[in-house]
Amino acid sequence: AVYLPGSQCVVRNIEARNIAMCRERAEFVAARVSADRASCASVGALLRIDDVRPAPRDYSGRVLAEGASENERGVLEVRCSVVGRVRVVACANLEAWRKPQRDEYLVADVAPYEDDGEGEAKAAAVEAAAAAAAIEAAAVEAAAGAAEQEEVWWMGAAAASDVADAIYQLIDALLATDGLSGAADAAGAKDIDALVGSLERAAALAEEADWWGALELWQAHCATRQAGAAAAHRAERDELLIDAKLRQGGALQIPVREETLEQADRARLADLDARAADAIAQTGVDDASAFQACLEARTPAERAAILLHGVQREAERLA
Repeated sequence: AVYLPGSQCVVRNIEARNIAMCRERAEFVAARVSADRASCASVGALLRIDDVRPAPRDYSGRVLAEGASENERGVLEVRCSVVGRVRVVACANLEAWRKPQRDEYLVADVAPYEDDGEGEAKAAAVEAAAAAAAIEAAAVEAAAGAAEQEEVWWMGAAAASDVADAIYQLIDALLATDGLSGAADAAGAKDIDALVGSLERAAALAEEADWWGALELWQAHCATRQAGAAAAHRAERDELLIDAKLRQGGALQIPVREETLEQADRARLADLDARAADAIAQTGVDDASAFQACLEARTPAERAAILLHGVQREAERLA
């Protein structure tokens, strides 16, 4: 997932360097790492650490690690708020990324990353406040600003209406899909009402031109669709593995070591993996690269366009 401004998240810190970072820093940057882990995105999300506590082992609430001292290594649950975006300019200790001990977190130089005109708008506001005594000039400036604001508002409203309409069309397509329970299973959702409800909230946020909020819900929808497809693949794969091992005879040991299977069974596994990857790709839902593009977009209109395209593609697939 890509962390988007305005959202909250919970991070489980296992590595020593991440545990040290959340204890020593009030904020940190999360940047998307490339598939080969050789580089990271130049634009990342700035996360503020709101709370740090020992992580529970599972939903029963059992604690996995209670640190007796600040230096004792455990697993921490870190609650964060995404407060903005930054551009990573440089890294002071890049060699720490490849250290086998993984005990030193990266320290980066960053610069603010704002929408086009945001910095100028803030500077203009400061200047306007300093010149508040010049009533006549301020009135003229305010009138001009109001006209500009009205134009921007109408442009934003048109985009908001288009995106909201597209989301409602997607909801209609989802509800009209043959075999509604099957559609819910494919999305990894047991309750179709929850799936539709999330999309309706995204449409409401789009109508308000709250693009970050709408994108966060859309990202959750896409991740759920992909997770559902991946879970179905894992279940089919596990069944094939166990069946192949049982046919070999002897005691069944879990997990099954694939290298112990017959060549024909390993070939069937590889074919199943290839077909599953193709099926996930054919779903066409937005992946992390689309949401990274939203993070890097310099205008609300760009983010609205990315969201609109993804929603329309999903609706067309279901139609």
